Amino acid sequence: MSVATIIPVKPFAEGKSRLSGFLSDERRYTLNRNMFRHVLKTALAAQGINDILVISRDEDALNLAEEAGAHAILEGHNSNLNAALDVARKASSALNATALLIVPADLAKLEPKDLIDILTSADDHAPRTSLVIIAPDESQRGTNALFIRPPDSINFLFGEKSFERHQATAINFGCQVSVLNNPNLGFDVDEPKDLINLDMEF
Repeated sequence: MSVATIIPVKPFAEGKSRLSGFLSDERRYTLNRNMFRHVLKTALAAQGINDILVISRDEDALNLAEEAGAHAILEGHNSNLNAALDVARKASSALNATALLIVPADLAKLEPKDLIDILTSADDHAPRTSLVIIAPDESQRGTNALFIRPPDSINFLFGEKSFERHQATAINFGCQVSVLNNPNLGFDVDEPKDLINLDMEF
């Protein structure tokens, strides 16, 4: 199994807008940048990941990706998250990826073991099985990590109620579906309370 991890990155100046009333623009930029650097470093340290693709409209993010040895893809200005992931999926075909792992750039508590747990879960299924593994957020509404094998198994449906929608489309396409509830993968930084005890500069 050759796994390509895709990390989509919103421009650092635009991320975490819900925290704009509590953090200055500069501090939000720093937070978004540091969370991305953390996720990228964690993905690079996780055994079993063959390639990392970073897609973004942010030149700083793309430069950081290239410096770390990841593949950097410039996202179109009129794109959205699902369209950007489709572009990265096409790019992964040139790397001969047989599976994709989508990891958001803001998983502040992510550890290598969390990603390895997803890959280990995938190994528990027959190699030729079409498989979708979903790690939901704490609310069980969003999708905080998504593994798909083969790469074209399902459409990307990130957005409102994406956890439910990804499950439904996977079943509709005849894929085996596995749900992985993991505290680190489920943790989001969306509210001021989420910043408490966050081991990261912002």
